Amino acid sequence: MNTKPYQRVVLLGVDGAGRFFRQANTPNLDQIFASGATNYDVLTSEPTISAECWGSMLLGVSPKVHKLTNSIVDERRYDINSKYPSAFRIIRENDPDAVLASFCNWNPINHGIVECNLDVYQDTADDDELTDKICAYLEENTPTFLFVQFDDVDGAGHGHGYGTAEHLRQIETTDGYIRRIFDVYEKRGLLDTTLFMVTADHGGFGHSHGGSSDDEKYVMFAARGKTVVPGTIGDMEIRDCPAIILHALGYARPATWTGRIPANLFEGVAGEERPVDGHGSAQTSGIADADKCNTEALCACVGRERILSYMPMDDYIADAVGKKGTASHGKLYFVDGGYVGGGMKFEDGYISASDYQMSETGFSVCFWMKNNGTLSGGASFFGFANTDAGCTLTYEGDTFCFALGEEKISFAVDAAEGEWKHYMLVLDAMAREVRLVCDFESIQTKKLPDTYTFAGFTSMNVAQNAAGDNAVHLSCVLDEFLVLDGALTSDDMEHIAAYYRNGVSK
Repeated sequence: MNTKPYQRVVLLGVDGAGRFFRQANTPNLDQIFASGATNYDVLTSEPTISAECWGSMLLGVSPKVHKLTNSIVDERRYDINSKYPSAFRIIRENDPDAVLASFCNWNPINHGIVECNLDVYQDTADDDELTDKICAYLEENTPTFLFVQFDDVDGAGHGHGYGTAEHLRQIETTDGYIRRIFDVYEKRGLLDTTLFMVTADHGGFGHSHGGSSDDEKYVMFAARGKTVVPGTIGDMEIRDCPAIILHALGYARPATWTGRIPANLFEGVAGEERPVDGHGSAQTSGIADADKCNTEALCACVGRERILSYMPMDDYIADAVGKKGTASHGKLYFVDGGYVGGGMKFEDGYISASDYQMSETGFSVCFWMKNNGTLSGGASFFGFANTDAGCTLTYEGDTFCFALGEEKISFAVDAAEGEWKHYMLVLDAMAREVRLVCDFESIQTKKLPDTYTFAGFTSMNVAQNAAGDNAVHLSCVLDEFLVLDGALTSDDMEHIAAYYRNGVSK
């Protein structure tokens, strides 16, 4: 590019705000962008989780390309030689004297998404203190690119529910923080040469996010600048943000990015076709091809008609056989190094599913579990419920406790730290037995209480008890969570063991 429309760019991101801005009282945003451009239906990345979405916002590609997860950005520095560079890196490569700054409440962005060798000024704090630091910094410095991540809105969504009065009030509070930053640019006479933008990484549904509901996957994006066309921006995705930043500063974007300039954003700039990603296709959501392949193999192994739900836990929480709707609650982390592909680390979160229809013969639950040394006694692996009763499998140190209402059945276990273990819990109503199978070999059998009558269950929680009120969090990694109708036979167990021992394609 030969032109440089702006001398500087500001991108303020509000974690967990989605498109709830328009439901909140935001007089400052309304005034700031009165003559700017907005879009309340910008598609964020899937899964709608922080690292995946912030990664796309700064790296210009979808999560299946950048492959960042919350645990990865928390534990590792972003590759300074990645072929998917951040907007910060491209600016630095084009202008060695550029002033770059990143202020993030959620600090993993600063080291897990932004390269560490670019001389980017970075700071972290809670949102109110962070705003103080930003304003003080701007009084003395004029960054070429300023990035900000506010986090308290997402905290309000997790704590009180997305779209609730408390969540919207936090958006209103953040509206004031944004005004303070804007006012510094206005006071210093910098607005005429600044592209000023506000957006969000994702929204939420209930008390969590990670799914593909409209309130989770659509976010607001607003821009103000001398070349911005007032009105509504055309079709846009969150990974377009880096392309917008580089266009404003007059720099060409990398060929590896799949973000592009939306229509109706800048004067004289037509909307562009979406580039293909590194896998040869535009971003897609839902179940990966490898998971589809493995799902078919698993169905052939145990019978599709017997599978009630199957969660591979590879970057999404969906039921891979498409029989059950699922929802996430609290914070979940997709991690690398699952037993097959990725896995899921449960912090304060869990997954729920409903509309189960079980036969009178019982049910079976199979899953892989890895104890990273933080597994606490009292944490629940799963819970089933109906209108009258429930059951829960809980970790109690050296035992698994299977609670059927007030009755409890205990199994001795060795959940060795750092090792993957496969467990099968079988409730065989016809034989009046409960069986726990570890690693396809060790089988413990206990009798059902004489007073217990199995009536089937209609809903399930993963990493939570049947009621969803266990305060002890399941701090381990789960993978390949499978629920089947009826009791597994010895032949079934051999088939499942062979399926995993012979390898799968993920």
